[in-house]
Amino acid sequence: MKIYDVDLIMSWTPNEYKAFKKGALLQDVDDLENMARMAVFHRIATNKKKLNIEKDLFDARSARKRIIDGDNAWKESKKIDTTRHTKAQEAMKRWAENFNKKG
Repeated sequence: MKIYDVDLIMSWTPNEYKAFKKGALLQDVDDLENMARMAVFHRIATNKKKLNIEKDLFDARSARKRIIDGDNAWKESKKIDTTRHTKAQEAMKRWAENFNKKG
């Protein structure tokens, strides 16, 4: 969020302030979407694989809709499944315990 003149902000009505805040959040979504696109372009350039931006990195359309609807959890537009990571950690822990018993 950018810094603005305090006197200007204090003269706004509550609705103007809400619109300003919503606009600032939408600008953050645009920035995240641009970074996601840059990451996809980098990935395509290095690996020659095509990714879907909305499904693989950040769903900006869903985030914008959540902001407009008043949802404060708009950053959670992309759900990440961590079950495989948890299973891998447990397997590594079991392996380390068995390795330490032998040595």
